[in-house]
Amino acid sequence: MKRRAPILSGLASVVYVAVFLSSGTPGQAQQQLQVLHSHVRPLVASGQAVPMGLLPPTQRLNLAITLPLRNQIALTSLLDRLYDPTSPDYRHFLSVAQFTEEFGPTLPDYQAVVAFAEANGFTVTDTPPNRLLVDINGLSGRSSTLSTS
Repeated sequence: MKRRAPILSGLASVVYVAVFLSSGTPGQAQQQLQVLHSHVRPLVASGQAVPMGLLPPTQRLNLAITLPLRNQIALTSLLDRLYDPTSPDYRHFLSVAQFTEEFGPTLPDYQAVVAFAEANGFTVTDTPPNRLLVDINGLSGRSSTLSTS
C-alpha cells in the first residue's frame, strides 16, 4: 500500500490536469469546476505520505484519465424524465453519439488532454467514442513531468 503513494500522487496530478483542461474553452460560458471527492487517500492529500522512492524508469504505467461530464443539471433532468412513466421521454434513451454531444467533454477539450498526455511521453492506447476516458501508457521515467510537486 505504501509503495503506491508515488503512483497515486502522479495519477492525482494527471486527473487534476484533465479536470482543469476540460473546464471550458474561450467563447463558452464558464462552467463551475467539478470537485472530486475521495479520489486521493487522505495521507497523500495531506502531504503526510512517506515517499517510498521512485519507480524504476523502465516501469510501464497503464493509466486512464477520466474527464468530467458537462451540463449536469440538464443530465439530471433528462434522467428524471427517462425513468418517469408519465413523461413523453420515458425510456427514450440517447445513442452514444447523442449523449456525447450533449453531456460528454467537448472535442477540443478531449483533444487537449490527448495532446497533453502525448507531449509528456505517454502513448494513447484507446479513445472511446464517448470521450470520457483517455487510456494511456508509458514509462514511469517520463511520468515525472506530470507531477506538480
